[in-house]
Amino acid sequence: MSERIWTTIKVTNPVPHVSVLAMNRPDQRNAINVRMADELEACLTSLNDDRDLRALIITGEGTTFGAGADLKERAALAPEQTQTAREALLRAIVMIESLRAPVIAMINGPAIAGSFEIALACDIRVVSERAVFSLPEVSKVGAFPGAGAPVRLPKMVGRGRASLIVLTGRQFSAQEAFALGFAEVVVPPERLLNDTLLLASQISANNPEGVSAAKRLILRSCDFDLQSGIELSRVLSSMQS
Repeated sequence: MSERIWTTIKVTNPVPHVSVLAMNRPDQRNAINVRMADELEACLTSLNDDRDLRALIITGEGTTFGAGADLKERAALAPEQTQTAREALLRAIVMIESLRAPVIAMINGPAIAGSFEIALACDIRVVSERAVFSLPEVSKVGAFPGAGAPVRLPKMVGRGRASLIVLTGRQFSAQEAFALGFAEVVVPPERLLNDTLLLASQISANNPEGVSAAKRLILRSCDFDLQSGIELSRVLSSMQS
């Protein structure tokens, strides 16, 4: 990826073929402001064009994965500016899900509201024991999670568990997240970075075309019947031969 100076995110390459994208507003608990939404979209576009990238890790700088939208900034925006910011974040989240390379959420602390929805768009979630999760929109702002959680969660954990998470608005621990099915790996905080990098390296060591095709099939599997999935498998296989 070409070099660029970001102000609200940070991109590093700790091991070959693996990039780490950190939301970088630790003093504001990595709350997503207008600039961060724009930079996430621009950065993900660039990463998707990087043929050397085989796995991406998304995390938050400091002790918080993310606090969701920057509500203080939102309060000062005109309605059309708020909508523009929401659309940029929605596009970024869709790009995370559709990125050619697999995306791992490395969840180092609280993942709240829109930041939790970013994690749900990732392919795998590796979670610190200190992490907590919440979609508080129904209880705090009289709205609902608007970046895909009510759609992604039922496919991931089932309707009942998704309803528990979304309709209560309550906070869930890392162990509850694992039990409910939206965290794949839970580790002590001191092992989070090493274990996530090891997982990313295991993925990046595999054939990138095969991994990318498998990711697409897994993503589409929830929307397909078996026959449609087999047909897509045939198409993807023919593209590789």
